[in-house]
Amino acid sequence: MQEIPRSQNRIQRRPVKQIRKEPMSVTESVPKELTRDQYIELLKTARKMRKVLAYLAMRAIVSTGIQQQELLALTVEEVRTGEIRTAERTVHLPDSLREELLDYARRNDVSSGAIFVGKAGAITALSAVREQIKAVSRAAGMENSEVSVRTLQELYETTRAELMAQVTEKLMMEQLDEEQAEHGWEN
Repeated sequence: MQEIPRSQNRIQRRPVKQIRKEPMSVTESVPKELTRDQYIELLKTARKMRKVLAYLAMRAIVSTGIQQQELLALTVEEVRTGEIRTAERTVHLPDSLREELLDYARRNDVSSGAIFVGKAGAITALSAVREQIKAVSRAAGMENSEVSVRTLQELYETTRAELMAQVTEKLMMEQLDEEQAEHGWEN
């Protein structure tokens, strides 16, 4: 067995070239949070502009927290069952959204497979969804940093957390009242 000299056995480290970057301001790096009222205004604007793809995409994202890729892979069959199953989770579709999606599929002569397809039958590109959402946000008078798929997903998470906190508080109060009625000092 041949022995490697120590000088060749070491990993040579080269100095890392330093890149000078200007510090980013906080307002540039963090997108503004989208409010529920702004979201409603976006839906109204999308309806006025007849941007059905943007409308349905925004509704689906804010109603379910669905990812962009899941949205575009959404099939008529999944919408009929009301569930989107992925490797990581199951997403439940609200009935009102299911009805709108199935109506969209009927109007576009899509009876099975992906709902969001173009005239040639290819699945709609993510860029087309983003472009329509940006066009609607500009028409609604909102800044580009306020409206994106990411801010729509954050609105879903915020809304979900607020509702869960309200439900938890209500259930806790009911349980405490029930315990008091059954096991209270006066009983």
